[in-house]
Amino acid sequence: MPLSNCERCGKMYSKSGETKVCPTCMPAEEEDFEKVRDELERSPNLTAEQLSERTEVDLPVVFRLMEMGRIQDVSSKDAIRCGRCGAPAISLSKKLCEACLNKINNQIAVQQGKVKLPKRKEVELGIAMNAPEEKGEPRKKARGLDFRNR
Repeated sequence: MPLSNCERCGKMYSKSGETKVCPTCMPAEEEDFEKVRDELERSPNLTAEQLSERTEVDLPVVFRLMEMGRIQDVSSKDAIRCGRCGAPAISLSKKLCEACLNKINNQIAVQQGKVKLPKRKEVELGIAMNAPEEKGEPRKKARGLDFRNR
C-alpha cells in the first residue's frame, strides 16, 4: 500500500482508496462533510467562502470535499488559481492554467528528447540463455531470437 501524508494533520498513513485523510482524522472529516452538506441543502447558492464561514469548516476542507466530488455546485469568489502564475486554473485537481500546463508539457518533452538510452548489447545465443553449444555449430550473435541454421 502506498504511503501518503494526511491533508488534515500531516501525519503519514497507509493510503487505501481515494481518501486524503488518515483513519484517525476520518471521523472529523465526516463530521465536517455532514455540516457542509446540511448547509448546502438549506442554502444551495453559497460560495465556498460563505459555506466555510457558516459551517466553521476550514476552506481547504471545503475545497478538498469539492475535489473529491463529495459536494458540488459550490462556487468561489476567488476561483482556484494557477500555482505558477495566478491565472484561473483549469480544474480543482490540476491547479494550473492552460498556458502553464502547456509550458510544463513542452519542458518535459524537451527534457525527454535529451535522454540518451544506452545502445542495446549484442547477445550471444546460448550464453545468455544458458543453452549448451551444439557440436559443430558455432554460436551466432543476434538480437533476441535464435536464428541458427537448421
